[in-house]
Amino acid sequence: MNPIAGENALQGAKGWWGKHAPAHAIEAYTSQCSVFPGDRLELHVSTRPAARYRIEVYRLGWYGGRGARLLTRHPREGDLRGVARELPASRPGPQIDSARWPVTDTIPVGRDWVSGVYVARLLLASGEHAGLDAFAPFVVRAPLDGPRAAILVQQPVTTAQAYNNWGGKSLYTSNSTDEEAAVKVSFDRPYAAWSELVVNARWPFVWDYHLLRYLEREGFDLAYTTDIDIHREPWSLAGHRLLMTSGHDEYWTSEMRDAFDTQLRAGVNLACMGANSGYWQIRLEDEERTMVEYRWRARDPEPDRARKTELFRNLQPPRPECELWGVQYQDGLGKPGEARHYELTRDCLAHPWMQGTGFEYPATLQGLVGYEWDALQQGCEPPDATVFFHYEHELSNADLIAWRHPSGARVFAAGSLQIAWGLDEWAWPGYGDERLQRFVRNALLDLTRREA
Repeated sequence: MNPIAGENALQGAKGWWGKHAPAHAIEAYTSQCSVFPGDRLELHVSTRPAARYRIEVYRLGWYGGRGARLLTRHPREGDLRGVARELPASRPGPQIDSARWPVTDTIPVGRDWVSGVYVARLLLASGEHAGLDAFAPFVVRAPLDGPRAAILVQQPVTTAQAYNNWGGKSLYTSNSTDEEAAVKVSFDRPYAAWSELVVNARWPFVWDYHLLRYLEREGFDLAYTTDIDIHREPWSLAGHRLLMTSGHDEYWTSEMRDAFDTQLRAGVNLACMGANSGYWQIRLEDEERTMVEYRWRARDPEPDRARKTELFRNLQPPRPECELWGVQYQDGLGKPGEARHYELTRDCLAHPWMQGTGFEYPATLQGLVGYEWDALQQGCEPPDATVFFHYEHELSNADLIAWRHPSGARVFAAGSLQIAWGLDEWAWPGYGDERLQRFVRNALLDLTRREA
């Protein structure tokens, strides 16, 4: 039994998803996006006004449908005294200071903690908001000196922070003070209160959690990492049979793209389980704790056109996403949950991944295109691509495809963020599709099969 299957056979928790606290009532950030078993998790916590609190650490998974397992409480008994930490001063211009709060809580990471996506649940124990909570998510990685899991799942931490407007600024004008976006955002700040977060900053609970629940329910051999880890340690991608991006993985550094390109050329299979992935090039500063995105090359002081913070496809030389995934974002954008449907193509029915799915032509995947989607790009289409599902739209089509790279590697691209809602119905009932679930299972079993 692989570690994921064994972990999900354990008892899940009840009541871990509660009511969320209003802005600044309780909030925290972690010192690092990921940790290893045996490390220590450092939290920077503020309560405003000062209040008592406690921390519960959960691993997210399937767990018989309960969705999480409690790993530890901090403190073991009683609660802690919170302090109202200073908030960054609101300034004009495209900047936001990091919180610069001290480490308030240090929690040992068990040596037996299985790789996964975890949350520190901060629960108020006194004051007018007692019983309300906030989350600080993080990843536990698999030891790098141990056996490699069949699938490595990358979590999109940079994208979540790009949209996070805690302190008044994000990389977007739409949720930044004075409608002036930041060009640099810090990881040393909490996520904004749940009620104030835009959908893309609610990592991992919009796209990634549905995929995670499905993968762990099916018992796949998995390990988890973050995009920041791949930037620092591109060699850590090696040794896995399938490299998978999760959800909305929009913001990459050149080092991240280099790492995936290297593995693709080496014959390693890829799966993009969302859309709009590897779209903007960013840079990292301050020991990877600050993300830089000028967005317009004329504003970026970096002289090297290959290092500019702009669209990958506009770099010099250009690095269009379709060269990695086979599809790419082309203005496919709507509102989450709008009625846009994938239609089965007739030509794919004989493909082995269709076996036992129950699909018959014609067939529709209801509501699973959006809220951003990718399509085949004219002039960049893989010559042997199989298009399984297609959507026609005046802004952009959408395509769910598979193709084979000249290295022999195979690439699966879902072409839509909402495809994960068809794999698991948490928070979005009515979108689940057992035919799609069997199809994805067939695909992943094939993509992780050991070569004879």
